[in-house]
Amino acid sequence: MEQLRHRLIIPSIYTSDGQTTGTDSRHVRDYTQALELALDYEAQGADEIIFMDVTSIGERRRNLNRFLRDVSKSLKIPFIFGGGVHSTSDVEDLLKAGAQRIYVNSAAVRNPELINKISSAHGEKAILVAVDTRRTFGAWKVYLNGGKARTEIDLLNWVKMIELRGAGEILLSTITKGEADFVTDIVNEVCSTTTIPILVSAGVKSKEDFFNLFNTTPVAGIVSANFFHKNGESVRVVKNFLEQESIGKKE
Repeated sequence: MEQLRHRLIIPSIYTSDGQTTGTDSRHVRDYTQALELALDYEAQGADEIIFMDVTSIGERRRNLNRFLRDVSKSLKIPFIFGGGVHSTSDVEDLLKAGAQRIYVNSAAVRNPELINKISSAHGEKAILVAVDTRRTFGAWKVYLNGGKARTEIDLLNWVKMIELRGAGEILLSTITKGEADFVTDIVNEVCSTTTIPILVSAGVKSKEDFFNLFNTTPVAGIVSANFFHKNGESVRVVKNFLEQESIGKKE
């Protein structure tokens, strides 16, 4: 049987100083549960894990180095860590602690040269640039601070800049509600604007949402926190469904 193109299913886990949290930081649990959750996702067939740290700027991340070392030793699948990355020294520290790849977001918008410096020092595969975007008055703009602060930066121009500066991958997060067609359109535009892989986080709520995104866009993977963690859905169920629909990689 002909092998189908592999599309990644990537659960994301919100952490705070190596602890597991929801998008609501009041739901913090012991940091070891973040690793347990990641191992559970791995057993379910996740292709990759993204840890998104929401520790506030200025807070000390006392447990993070130990957490990254434990994750690095325990997970067999690739993982990405981001949140609070503002400088090349931050990247150095995280990679030394065991992170395999780093993502940057707002810091790269404020200082695009940061992308060049990370890529030059560690290679393009070491850096993923996360981009938050929302459609406002008919135009897709880049947002900062977890989607709270709008800029006047055009999304497609920023995507081109990210590639030119040496990033290896982009995580596109659409901050929108009830605009599925608009999301599909902009994801396709972003994918046609760049040659580097695009991961997308678009608030999937069902197996069918995964199918629709994969079926109508060339994204390399879909990222979700709430679908797997909050809703308790299984990665394996999603992947089996996609394979039945001829999307994914046959085992």
